[in-house]
Amino acid sequence: MPTDCPHDDALVTTVGYLIKALRALGQSGDPDAANRLAAQAWLALRDDHPREAERLNGAMHYLVRLPQEPGKDSTNPSTDQEIK
Repeated sequence: MPTDCPHDDALVTTVGYLIKALRALGQSGDPDAANRLAAQAWLALRDDHPREAERLNGAMHYLVRLPQEPGKDSTNPSTDQEIK
C-alpha cells in the first residue's frame, strides 16, 4: 500500500508486523492478551491514522474467534499494562 510520506510507509509496515505478532500470540493460545494489545494500538491510531486502525480492527475480529488455551489466565496483570 504505497503512500506519499515515508513516515506513512514506516507506519504501514510497522502495523503489518504488529498484526503478524498479535496473530501469532493469539494462535499460541492467548488471544485475549493479543486482543487487548490490539485494542490499545487501535486506540492510539484511530484519530490520526484511521486506515491503520481499521487494519487492527480486522485483526481483533480474527483474534476474538480463536480459542483461549486452557490454563491461560486472560486477566493476567502483566498483559494488562499499557505499552508506553
